[in-house]
Amino acid sequence: MTANHRPMRVAIVGGGVAGMTAAWQLTRHIDECREAAKDGKAGEAEQFVPPLEVTVYERSFRLGGKGGSGRDAAGRIREHGLHIWLGFYENAFKMMRDCYGMVTPEHGPLPHRTFDDAYFPEPHIGVATRMHGAWEVWSGFLPPMKGMPGDPLDDETNPFTLSGYLARCVALSKALILSLIAPASGKPGKASRSALDEALELNLSFDAMRSPGVMLDSMTQLLRVGTLTTAAGVLQALTIVENWLREHNPAPQFTTSVLAFIEALVAQVRRQLEDVVSVDPQVRQKTQVIDLIMTIMVGLYRDRVLFDPKGLDAINEIDCMDWLRKHGAMRESVDSPFVLGLYDLAFCFREGDRSKPALAAGQALRGALRMFFTYRGSLFWRMRSGMGDAMFSPLYSVLKRRGVRFRLAHELESIDFTPDLGKPEARVQRLTFKLPCAKAQVAAYSDDALDKGGGWAYEKPEALAGQSERIELHDGEDFDMVIFAMGIDDFRALCHVSDEEADKRPGLFRCLPRWDAMQRHVKTVGTQSAQVWLDRSATQLGWMRGPGLVSALEPPFESWGDLSDTFEAEQNWRDANGIETVHETRSIAYFTGVLSDKDIREHGGNEERLRKLVRDNLYQKLTRGMATLWPAATGDVAKPEESPVLKALVGLDGKPLDDLKEALEQQHMQANFKGSERYTLAMPGTIAYRISPLDLSVANMTIAGDWTECSFNEGCVEAAVMSGMLASHAICGFPALADIVGYDHP
Repeated sequence: MTANHRPMRVAIVGGGVAGMTAAWQLTRHIDECREAAKDGKAGEAEQFVPPLEVTVYERSFRLGGKGGSGRDAAGRIREHGLHIWLGFYENAFKMMRDCYGMVTPEHGPLPHRTFDDAYFPEPHIGVATRMHGAWEVWSGFLPPMKGMPGDPLDDETNPFTLSGYLARCVALSKALILSLIAPASGKPGKASRSALDEALELNLSFDAMRSPGVMLDSMTQLLRVGTLTTAAGVLQALTIVENWLREHNPAPQFTTSVLAFIEALVAQVRRQLEDVVSVDPQVRQKTQVIDLIMTIMVGLYRDRVLFDPKGLDAINEIDCMDWLRKHGAMRESVDSPFVLGLYDLAFCFREGDRSKPALAAGQALRGALRMFFTYRGSLFWRMRSGMGDAMFSPLYSVLKRRGVRFRLAHELESIDFTPDLGKPEARVQRLTFKLPCAKAQVAAYSDDALDKGGGWAYEKPEALAGQSERIELHDGEDFDMVIFAMGIDDFRALCHVSDEEADKRPGLFRCLPRWDAMQRHVKTVGTQSAQVWLDRSATQLGWMRGPGLVSALEPPFESWGDLSDTFEAEQNWRDANGIETVHETRSIAYFTGVLSDKDIREHGGNEERLRKLVRDNLYQKLTRGMATLWPAATGDVAKPEESPVLKALVGLDGKPLDDLKEALEQQHMQANFKGSERYTLAMPGTIAYRISPLDLSVANMTIAGDWTECSFNEGCVEAAVMSGMLASHAICGFPALADIVGYDHP
């Protein structure tokens, strides 16, 4: 509350995931204060005055940023890219589950009215690899885990420790090794046991009361007597290591002895894996996973990451592939699709050049370990519509009724700071916005931006046509605090001051060296995306493995997903808007990939030329690059224009077109190459330069976005949500830092 007892006015610039999260948390703080007033902590006669007034200013005519999606005239969902949620997004899922829990009939039409209708589990994962000159796809089913993301954590379900991660890694290694070297004997269909099963039972008892020293003696004895030369001995040793990790916090005084034992164990495992692969190359994927896990175990001990207060951040100065090689990973494991998939999913290539992979080792391990060992419910979660429908429509509707004001189509043109920038009392003085039409006209649209189906427009609405104008917001009059929740590239451009301007107005980066270092080191990359609608199902195209979601594919698009589940949402929108069409759509495919800075420069940063490049890449992918995934639709490569895939494309009216060029044009393709469209990279040697939203170097300003220091420093929904929560905490102390899941964990 300000001195004259009016609410503190908070301006959030940016309506993407981070900005909307900040607005959500600030309104929850208002709820807390209201409850305190009801409990008599404020005088009964005193009328409750909200401590905050929140306004979201968004450049676009729709919310979402990189997560935004809109509907074209035919009701088709058009996205920024392929958006899949992961089962460890604890903070993001909690927000959306809480949001849907508040949806009532008063919120008007929405694409989804419940969380279960909007999100559903996807336990399948797939990666592509080149084997003997041909591309093959490995796909697998990861079983559901206890609970749901967003449920409260307890001692049983809280795995966020390095020793806990490693114990789960060892358990997975044991299961994989057993599946490789211990096939059950006996006839199919009958209970049977292998000789290895029986050997393991002889000496695998474990007493949790034994001291770490006694356990170390057991491990050393195994090493001395040569037990590790047998498969049973390897598994016995892994069991001891697993129990050591689960029952005892690794102690620094035992590091040398434990490391020697683990290195000997890993060497023996690798020797046995080589023998297995030489006999059966089809098990190569399993051996690669085992080798990677063993390497991680050695590396975390050898680099003393387990005992470093920085945790995994201690190894962010080195690239993940280089770190794995440094600690002895086999070449084929480092080059495996499991590692490449991490880079593809995070677009981690310097300047978008696929010959220059760059992903900080610590963040890569944090992401992989959380992805596979902390998920709840399902490894992946899909949405039954676009991000705009599933996430931003309900947030907009609920927050609006909770008192948040939205000002869409407000493009921030300049930020002015007070002359004392660099001192503790420095402030943001003025914000200047450009509007596409009259202020009242924009405000009316912002208050009722959703269409009849509860979705967002893809093209600029007619309601925003008119003469543009500019408005200024002033510190102390229009805002008291501001959260800059746009992408790093837009923030960088707004805070840059040229040599000619330096004498007239202070520049953030000129006056604050840490902020200058941040803007120079935190990098982004362009991406490309495409969506195609087809009159054949994925099965008819030749995909026989259930739900499709595959990464590590051959360029130009490295990831593909079958998102046919969104078709029902598209049809529901058409019904709600009275659009009568007969659609022959049977499947919807999404493609994403990196877009190099070299290509962007060569095309002059021209949107139309870059869209043509993406279209050419899509043509190449559909006619030449989908044989592995869609074998039933593979045509004569010598005549790509006759590809069955092109003939299966559906136009805006829902029917195939005879003109294949026109059919291709009516699909969705997008080059994301400027400003907040670009993807934030987690490159080695850069993460230490990030600045936290808790940093109040400018007294009335904070930042939010997946480019900030938020403890999960990678471009994703969860990082943006965590950053938005931190921005809210910086302003009002809510939420408590301990309530941000994963914030203070390795």
